[in-house]
Amino acid sequence: MSDKLIKRRRLTMSWNFEKEEQWLNDMSRDGLHFKKASMASSFFAKDESVRYTYRLDYQTGQTLGSSKFQEYIDLYRDAGWEYVSSYGSLWHYFRREWHPGEEPRLYTDRDSLIQLYKRLQGVMAVMMLVNLVIMLANMLNLRNLFSDRLWTVGVPLLVLYLFLFGVLGYGCWRMQKKVNGLKL
Repeated sequence: MSDKLIKRRRLTMSWNFEKEEQWLNDMSRDGLHFKKASMASSFFAKDESVRYTYRLDYQTGQTLGSSKFQEYIDLYRDAGWEYVSSYGSLWHYFRREWHPGEEPRLYTDRDSLIQLYKRLQGVMAVMMLVNLVIMLANMLNLRNLFSDRLWTVGVPLLVLYLFLFGVLGYGCWRMQKKVNGLKL
């Protein structure tokens, strides 16, 4: 196995984490095995002698290195998963050796999967609320500071916020659609 890490750029939204899993699995099929993630990049090691199935988990309140985090890792290890890395102490990457015809999942029951989707939806909703408060404060300040140039500063900023709300709102909607699909 090569010691040199190979960097691949990719931006994935939280509501599409299954696509990120599929991409990691496709990379493994091609002999590139995930090592760590950054904002819009993933790092891989080359090894064509093995293939893995990757899964992601979103957990809040997991401080890396704590005993609670170790219990969390041990739980998955006991189920046959190897901990690979974490991103932002929220997204945790696991893998297990790939076997043809097998589709292992971290979440094996409907209720725990619904809870995962609701956690993600809740974070996006809170981000929308926080950004709404920040936007209102910014708009009030801009109105006071740049009343003569409000169109040149305020409107582009408002468009940027509307885009952000659109993305977060779309993410909340996608998570709700997944929850509703599981409740049927």
